Amino acid sequence: MNRVKQQIILNYCKLKDVTFTYWSAKSTITKYKKGTCLVKKGQHHHKLYFILKGSLKAYYIRDEKRIIDWFAFESEFITSSSSYFTDEPSLHYIETMEDYILLETNKEDVENLCSLHHDFEHLFRLVLSKVIVLYRHRMFSLQFRTVKQRYQSLIKQHPKIELIVPLGDIATFLGITQETLSRIRAAKT
Repeated sequence: MNRVKQQIILNYCKLKDVTFTYWSAKSTITKYKKGTCLVKKGQHHHKLYFILKGSLKAYYIRDEKRIIDWFAFESEFITSSSSYFTDEPSLHYIETMEDYILLETNKEDVENLCSLHHDFEHLFRLVLSKVIVLYRHRMFSLQFRTVKQRYQSLIKQHPKIELIVPLGDIATFLGITQETLSRIRAAKT
């Protein structure tokens, strides 16, 4: 949990030791292999994940094609938001892109942490705010930026993404074909 504590302080906010102790007692650190599907469409999923190592992607399947809508990397949180917040079946899949280590916390324990520890509630609010802002930027980007600008923004936000994420996944995240992405990448060199 010391590593979690350092990453939370560095990327979000400071939490009290008692809060980390409680969180640690209510969470599990789990290792998964690349290609593991954590969440499947139609499942009820009530876990919040904090990524200690590795990366994940969230996607929909339409006409037998994966449409990527979220990448999550080390020191970030991820969940099936539709299932976690509304108790409806998940609308998408969450899959690992590398071997990874996650801190898993059940929704009920997150709720208890929020009500018992206001510093954790503050952390949870910061995490939600960050996700909302990322989605607003993504929507703005898809509606108002050129394909090249979307690609440049993604690379600026995640400079090593092309070393981790398959180009086909990057292309669907940007809302373009892999061929278009290849042309943009060739033009930048």
